[in-house]
Amino acid sequence: MQARFAAYGEPPVYTDIKDRITFPNECYGRSDKPHLSGHAPGRVNVVARTVCPGQGVLVSSTLVREYGGIIEEKTVSRKAVGLVTISISMKCMWKKGTPLAKYTIRSKHQLTNGRSGETTQFAPLKC
Repeated sequence: MQARFAAYGEPPVYTDIKDRITFPNECYGRSDKPHLSGHAPGRVNVVARTVCPGQGVLVSSTLVREYGGIIEEKTVSRKAVGLVTISISMKCMWKKGTPLAKYTIRSKHQLTNGRSGETTQFAPLKC
């Protein structure tokens, strides 16, 4: 007998291989494009990750919202061994008839061997 279960989560976010920073030995860092949350209406989510098997990794990401002449930021940092992932969420701000809000993620990816790199993604969004 087989059971079927529906899985819910964030919608897949397309990230091209060129949208990531690569390091030696299968290590990389990447930031996905900001997108409307699939499970928290009225929120914008974004994910960044740094991967390097067997090595210490760190990612520090800032999600920036530019809307109506106001810039707001939210920064999160995390470290681990092998893989570190950050998810940042921010309230979506936009009113019908106004320009789209611009959401940008800037991430710094670091390895304990001293190598580092940055990735950036942005998306204009309406709620």
